[in-house]
Amino acid sequence: MSVEAPVAARQRTEGVTAPRRLGVIAAVPPLTGGAAPFNAAMVTALRQRGPTVLLSWRRLYPPLLYRSQRVERSEPPRFASADFFLDWHDPRTWCEAVRRLERFGAEAVVLPWLHPVSALPYQWLLEHAKGMRRVVVCHNVLPHEHVPGARWLTRATLRRADLLVTHAPQQIEELKQLGLGSLPVLPAFHPRFVADDLAPPPSADTVAAERRRLGDPALLLVFFGAVRPYKGLDLALEALSLVDPAIDTKLIVAGRFWKGRDGYDRLIARLGISGRVDIRDRYVSNEEAALLFTAADGAVLPYRSATQSGVAQLAFAYGTPVVATRVGGLPAAIEHGRTGLLCPPDDPSALARAIELLAVERAMLAAGVASSMGERSFPYYASLLDAALRELP
Repeated sequence: MSVEAPVAARQRTEGVTAPRRLGVIAAVPPLTGGAAPFNAAMVTALRQRGPTVLLSWRRLYPPLLYRSQRVERSEPPRFASADFFLDWHDPRTWCEAVRRLERFGAEAVVLPWLHPVSALPYQWLLEHAKGMRRVVVCHNVLPHEHVPGARWLTRATLRRADLLVTHAPQQIEELKQLGLGSLPVLPAFHPRFVADDLAPPPSADTVAAERRRLGDPALLLVFFGAVRPYKGLDLALEALSLVDPAIDTKLIVAGRFWKGRDGYDRLIARLGISGRVDIRDRYVSNEEAALLFTAADGAVLPYRSATQSGVAQLAFAYGTPVVATRVGGLPAAIEHGRTGLLCPPDDPSALARAIELLAVERAMLAAGVASSMGERSFPYYASLLDAALRELP
């Protein structure tokens, strides 16, 4: 059941500061996983509305699966101060987290949910947060790739929540299919990042130098983030080969390849587009991301499936329009013809036509992105969350 529609919540919360004490258990920078930039921005907005304590992770994932937790070496201009002590495989730290929440007097605790690998500590934390309203923010309900037992682990974890926050319309149906349709749900959205909160803005000279280094193409595109099969990089490469050759187009692929890049290298060679692709198979820092999105004319999201996309909101933070497929929550995040262009999934030809249209309409689309900057902010998101907490029994 929906706690309250966003518009109604906004009307109820204008000028109101919620009298509450809130705990958040989430990864934040300098950690790079677990939606860390989102969590930092969310906590910053929540702290503007009331006392909020942030408990972060020393190790977020199982050590056998993730042997090292990657850390952002550069410090963004703004970050959320936190205690980094939680460890996935040390229940003593889970106990300590609950004790700290109790000493703080937390009336509610918020945890972000991205993957059932977090099920074990999350179930314990939610079960032992006695006397607190338990909120789970669903970045994903179920993972994009097949994970054995994912549905069972997700159901067993999320059923312990008092409120679920969703970021895309189809997530509500996913929750119903898991038998969780009776739980209170706040239908929200992925807010837009503020560029200056992530990294110092690159200078105009630095941006111009980056474009020159890449051959100063007429149309510079970026495919950003970890390269996973569902994100459709192969579709982007095929589309690039179909774009009108009169449009000098270059694609930057910036992010770690989860399962190796050999197949993609072979595809690039077969398509004859090696001179039009720049691959950066590594973690991309905040500063480099700022430079890439500022220099790019558009971001490409040819996803085969999607809940919502932090990449789209990251692109918008830098004023960069997005070309994406009509899957999952992307149509709700990208306004076709204003902040980006949408095309059918699994269709390289349609994606190529959208890229060609971007070459013509990019100035208009960039203006649309700029005009929409205040529509999905983290402070508004925080106000919706506070309103939903007040609606709970």
